[in-house]
Amino acid sequence: MNSKQAFTVIESFNRSKYGDPQQGDDFLVVNQNFVAVLDGATDISSARYNGISSGRFVAEIGAQFLENLSPDSNVIEAIEDITQAVRQSLLKVKPDKTPIYTPCFAMIIFSAARREIWRVGDCQYLLDGEGSNPTIQVDQITSQLRSLIVRSYLAQAKTIEDLLKDDPSPNFLAPFYRLQSALRNHPKEPFGYGAIDGTKVFERYIEVIKVPKQVKSIVLASDGYPDLKATLNESETVLTKILTVDPLCYEHYLEQRGLAPNRESFDDRTYVRLTLHNY
Repeated sequence: MNSKQAFTVIESFNRSKYGDPQQGDDFLVVNQNFVAVLDGATDISSARYNGISSGRFVAEIGAQFLENLSPDSNVIEAIEDITQAVRQSLLKVKPDKTPIYTPCFAMIIFSAARREIWRVGDCQYLLDGEGSNPTIQVDQITSQLRSLIVRSYLAQAKTIEDLLKDDPSPNFLAPFYRLQSALRNHPKEPFGYGAIDGTKVFERYIEVIKVPKQVKSIVLASDGYPDLKATLNESETVLTKILTVDPLCYEHYLEQRGLAPNRESFDDRTYVRLTLHNY
């Protein structure tokens, strides 16, 4: 069976943390050869490239490249070529203000021809409802630091409602974000992490997951789902419960941001579920 008949998309969803998908930094790519989720990093400086947020700018480059990627490409070829496309684009445009860090995105791809999942960064997957989706270590530390900041303000008689209206943690975290960008795609650093940003992605940051023949269902998603489930409805239900009990995302589910007057979730979210055919 050829790759055109390899899978059927059962359900998919893409929504920004602001509600409007066009404001988000996530992209979903579906064609006869590849299915991919690209998660652009949110830069709290609000720097824009050609009028587009930094994360969306580079993730869109990756999405466009995947539309024409050869079905026979292997993971190393694909990541090197996408990296080159991002590098060349960033050389041609200047941001409207100084960004906190270089634009980047995480990525997860299903190659139908190779029956493989390729991952760089913290996007997620499930195979027949099961997956391995560890959080990047430096993000765990940042989230713990933000929890400490929020708790310190609450201890000073601020309320959760106060902090939902005006969260001071981004001001404290900005210097840390500037520092941690040096860890991205570092060849040896223990706290290093992988992302597509125009620099070389070393093999230590590239995961290849072989999809066994018996697997019938694949879910790919961005990290906007704190507890990824086998259906979109289940994943959305869990997210809603978390945001109801912990809207600041500092207590039960630690994140680098919570809700705010202009946000309906802590992050953009993208979800796609496929049924695989025998091939």
